Amino acid sequence: MTIIRKIKVKNFKSFKDLEVGLGKFNVLIGPNASGKSNFIQIFKFLRDIRNYGLDNAISIQGGVDYLTNINIGPYENLSIEIEVIPDRPFKSWPVIIKEKSLMVETYEIAYRFTLRFSKKRKEFEIVEDKLIHRGNLVQVERAKNGKIEEEKNFGKGEIIFSVANGKIKAEITGGLEIKKDDISLPYFENINLGPKTLLIEFPPILIINPPISDLFNRGIAIYDFDPKLPKKATPITGKTELEEDGSNLAIVLKNILGDKEKKRKLSNLVKDLLPFVDNLSVEKFADKSLLFKLKESYNKKQYLPASLISDGTINITALIIALFFEKKPLTIIEEPERNIHPYLISKVVEMMKDASNNIQILVSTHNPEIVKLADLENLLLISRDKEGFSVISRPSEKENVKTFLKNEIGIEELYIQNLLEL
Repeated sequence: MTIIRKIKVKNFKSFKDLEVGLGKFNVLIGPNASGKSNFIQIFKFLRDIRNYGLDNAISIQGGVDYLTNINIGPYENLSIEIEVIPDRPFKSWPVIIKEKSLMVETYEIAYRFTLRFSKKRKEFEIVEDKLIHRGNLVQVERAKNGKIEEEKNFGKGEIIFSVANGKIKAEITGGLEIKKDDISLPYFENINLGPKTLLIEFPPILIINPPISDLFNRGIAIYDFDPKLPKKATPITGKTELEEDGSNLAIVLKNILGDKEKKRKLSNLVKDLLPFVDNLSVEKFADKSLLFKLKESYNKKQYLPASLISDGTINITALIIALFFEKKPLTIIEEPERNIHPYLISKVVEMMKDASNNIQILVSTHNPEIVKLADLENLLLISRDKEGFSVISRPSEKENVKTFLKNEIGIEELYIQNLLEL
């Protein structure tokens, strides 16, 4: 399981200078207009860079005016850095040093880029673009047939890939003294990246970096379900991946129900939260559209069409699919409790915790019950400082919060009374 362990940003939307660690399951809480949506936009921006290119990703955010902090503007650089932990160590792509291969047995990858903007906010340039492998430096000697004959371990170090004048370069830090002129990257010799192209846009870089490839190629999903949309018939020609608003739920369900094992798994998960659901199905119409429907145990003779299914039932179904069938490495869900009865919140939280054993999850919420059930160490509190910048803290690290909890005041009560910010 690949996870983002840490993220750092400077001059991005409501953030001036942010550094925050992430776990497998993260619950983002805070008052209205504190910056929860802006934090989620960091991940959307990274995803859009990979999918559409840097120029388009900036445009999707509304341009430089709405990408950088309003008070800071283009007068300071924007930078984003993520630290990624692979599910297991792996050997990096080799760097050639005087015809010998040197690689890193990688246990951590960091990716960082920095943008500088013109004073008129029209143009930008990439002033830093680095991909860093951290681990044990290993020199490999191979026979003519390619078989490894010898490996030498030189202790901890880094291989840093960067871009200069469109060319991919590498440098090495650690116990070895290596001159830059001695390093060559023969597999990148004929590559020339454009002036507004980042390393994560370049497919070969992703191929040789499995954790980064896993994150950006398999996808970062940001779900904000609208239960009104799945109540309408969906054209059969739509995507098989769940749309982030849940609009193509019928198509996704059709594919799941067509697989016996997946159908059994889905049925068990749905019945655990909604025991009255007897069966899920998808109806196909003559105009080649699909409509979600279900049968309740109260009336086994007739299916209810999507238009008559409750918003909560649709939200729970979409949530289950997002968590257990889409399997995006980073799954972000905005207000997962929406339209769901308070009695079921505990089961929803347990379901998200269970899913976080296989995918990294970030949810944003205002719901006190989720705050109560999420476990203190999973909470991220976002608020505004005196200058209006968004900051993120962990209630679990605040002494006053610990004091309140020792006096048997629940964390959800502190949240409701707005005491977590003290």
